[in-house]
Amino acid sequence: MSSYLETIDYRRPTGLEGLEQYHIHCKPGDIAPAVIVPGDQGRVEKIVSILDQAEKRAENRGMISYTGSYKGYPVSVVSTGMGGPSAAIAYEELINIGAQVLIRVGSMAALQPEVGEGDVIIPYACVRDDGASQYYVSPNFPAVASPQVFQALVSSAAELAFPVHVGINWSHSCFYSRSPEYFQSWARKRVISMEMEGAALFVVAALRGVHAGLIGTCYANRGRQSAGDTVDLSVPPIDREVVERGVQNSIRIALEAVVKTYESGLVQRNP
Repeated sequence: MSSYLETIDYRRPTGLEGLEQYHIHCKPGDIAPAVIVPGDQGRVEKIVSILDQAEKRAENRGMISYTGSYKGYPVSVVSTGMGGPSAAIAYEELINIGAQVLIRVGSMAALQPEVGEGDVIIPYACVRDDGASQYYVSPNFPAVASPQVFQALVSSAAELAFPVHVGINWSHSCFYSRSPEYFQSWARKRVISMEMEGAALFVVAALRGVHAGLIGTCYANRGRQSAGDTVDLSVPPIDREVVERGVQNSIRIALEAVVKTYESGLVQRNP
């Protein structure tokens, strides 16, 4: 472990709390205690359309911020961009101004044959190949969801009668790897899915003392696409009905989970 990682005490403040944040251009009062953090800017509008009285708070460098309410509880939506490094910036800045729970609603690729396009996945842990978390803490520190948020997501899916897959996700850093082994090495270990931002979310949240969860929709099955001598790197059009239905289901599950975090007392309303 690098010496500088050994000396960092994440219990200490950053010195940026209570200020307008450099990248997201938000300040205290702009953001609700519960924040949905999609990577894709296009997914922001889909989530915001379900909220009541949603107001745009900022937009900078592709990080778009809205705050509204769902069933009477305050909720923000902030896009993070692609990859662990970009997403970690957004997570850090949101925590600096009062975020207590972060739930990523993302897109994923499947690694196991039973996961189909449009299926919803709720990981409880991530393999840390995200490109950011190794600069926070040594590799033997786990990337795991907050148990309360994971349970809120799973129970919300059950109450809505939306089928989901649960398992370990791989947060990786090379979307266009040409190597079948790149994908198959984790598929053989029963890792269920892959995306690029979840591990950074789990690690940053744990180090900063807040709660985090991850839910995503399968856009393609990379396990099947890498089963031969070459990798099929294509992703079919994302506006397919089966995928859009999965995206809408994942959004609804995430928002119902937010309600549970408030009702359980895990998240406190801002004064």
